[in-house]
Amino acid sequence: MDYKLLISIAAIIIALFNLGWNIRNKIKSEKKKLLIQSFKIKSTEKTTCTITLTNIGRKPIYVRSIQIEEKINGKIEKRNTNYSEYKEKIENKPINPEDWRTINLHDTKYFTFFDLVNNKYKITRIVIKDSKNKKYITKWHGQNNLK
Repeated sequence: MDYKLLISIAAIIIALFNLGWNIRNKIKSEKKKLLIQSFKIKSTEKTTCTITLTNIGRKPIYVRSIQIEEKINGKIEKRNTNYSEYKEKIENKPINPEDWRTINLHDTKYFTFFDLVNNKYKITRIVIKDSKNKKYITKWHGQNNLK
């Protein structure tokens, strides 16, 4: 076999690999990405969960709902939040790239963030849904997930 043919075949293989790699990186960089950080603070009368949403992607994200999931004896219980608490911060207002929003959620009569029986914060995770119903989920955490 001619060495020129081998060099040409190797060049084609490298060029195709490079093309595939560039397409993969372009698709990956265009995805929506949301960093969710939260911490809970207990005062004498109520507990507040402060959530910071940071858009670390390249496209704007429209947040449609925030849910809290609680882990009770290995089962997951979904807790809806009070939409009126954060409505004015997210309704028809996108979180643009490199922008952030802070939302404070308070205890409701149906759900509290602090367990008075065990005297510790409940194990929860936050689920954010965007306008296309894509979910952004945190890890399970007690007091905060700022690590």
